Amino acid sequence: MNEAGAKKISFIRAVESTDSGHKLLSAEDRGYAERIAAEQTRWQAAEQAERPSSAAYLARRAELLTDKLAQRHPKALRAFEAMRWWPWIGVLLPLLALVLGAAAEHIADRQRVNILAFPLLGLLLWNLAVYLMLAASVARTLVRGTGRRAGWLQEQIFGVRARFSPDAAGPLAAAFGRFALDWTQRSSPLLAARAARVLHLAAALLALGVIAGLYLRGLVLEYRAGWDSTFLDANAVHSLLAFFLQPVARLVGVPFPGVAEIAALRWSAGEGENAARWIHMYAATAMLWVVVPRLGLAAIAAWRERRIAADFPLALDDPYFRRVLSAWREVPARVRVAPYAYTPADAASEGLRRLARHLFGDRVDLKFSRTTDYGEEDSTVSGVDGAAGTDLLIALFNLGSTPETENHGVFLDRLESAAEGPVIVLVDESSFRRRLAGQAGSDARLAERRRAWNGLAGTRGLGAVYADLESADLAVVEREFELQLSRASGRN
Repeated sequence: MNEAGAKKISFIRAVESTDSGHKLLSAEDRGYAERIAAEQTRWQAAEQAERPSSAAYLARRAELLTDKLAQRHPKALRAFEAMRWWPWIGVLLPLLALVLGAAAEHIADRQRVNILAFPLLGLLLWNLAVYLMLAASVARTLVRGTGRRAGWLQEQIFGVRARFSPDAAGPLAAAFGRFALDWTQRSSPLLAARAARVLHLAAALLALGVIAGLYLRGLVLEYRAGWDSTFLDANAVHSLLAFFLQPVARLVGVPFPGVAEIAALRWSAGEGENAARWIHMYAATAMLWVVVPRLGLAAIAAWRERRIAADFPLALDDPYFRRVLSAWREVPARVRVAPYAYTPADAASEGLRRLARHLFGDRVDLKFSRTTDYGEEDSTVSGVDGAAGTDLLIALFNLGSTPETENHGVFLDRLESAAEGPVIVLVDESSFRRRLAGQAGSDARLAERRRAWNGLAGTRGLGAVYADLESADLAVVEREFELQLSRASGRN
């Protein structure tokens, strides 16, 4: 999936996540896009003798829905198009750096070159600091991992801002706000690569501009080289300049002056000397220390940029993509519920069906296995119909039961060994809440029982989800379920 496809997918994801009332994209719009995208994706894959991919389907679906949205809301398309990378920035900034370097004021009064205040010495010191910061950044990345968010400068330069009217309201404004934040985070590696390419190239051309300006002015003017300092003596100046210039001076065959010669160049001692050899030493040093390394870093950044833009890393394992891809799947998602010592009421069963549809879309095959009675844990695997082929296996418990490692724990162990997909621990609170209704200390007892179940699930590396399945509002439970499912998928 390339950058353009990932961007449209992220945009439509933001629209659909905020447009719960289907005011921007109707159910008919979404259904039409799903059908056409599925047909075209499979047809193109067959033409190329390839296997149709979920990423290609999502990209085509997002493209169709973006076009539909643009027909009804032209401002939306203009705002979406504005949030993109402008290639001319990558040309203009380095050229400006080249012109700035060539036009900079290199020479002090009366055509003197102060070798301690030479512009190239400042460039060398600055680039040395940059290289140290880059090394520190690489070290932090190796220790902490990737995932650093794009910085303010990157966002300002490369257009990752919501250019939408601040007076706008409603689902469209909310969608753009969410998209801007989401895309900034997802595209931060690409933004970092682009920023590195442009800034490294600009730094190299700035140094080239300074070098070119020095030589061009030196053709028609004679510059005298010398120095003055309030705090440094000749020995200190010699050591400082030798650190930067002596290695390259030996390389290009230019003799580096000794301490006595440096002392004689002090303005208070005379008129200095012809600046030609200093210009040669500084120019050669800048080429080796600045221009060549910066061009190399720019080339590496350009390679990273092309690689990320061509194969954009967009994770498809969150709940939104699971729901959207339910229409793409050739078979429905298979969810199995394995109750232990507990038979859920009809209202609780309906709550579980709503949870399954929220996670996997309308095309979900939800089935309840036979309840495993207390003490019959060894028969768990045979009692869970099709456990080995499920997309999700839910171990259903009743909060009214006290968790026991030798029973409830063994039941979980049997389920995990049988399931190929993730296992989620779901504890139904509905009957326990009814029993405690109106009693003093009910909240404390509820919290105590939850701690016990958390302890049992934690010993298996799982997290328990608590739900009043008979309640009509399961929004909080749905979010917690999504979190646990994402963690379980990561473990698998």
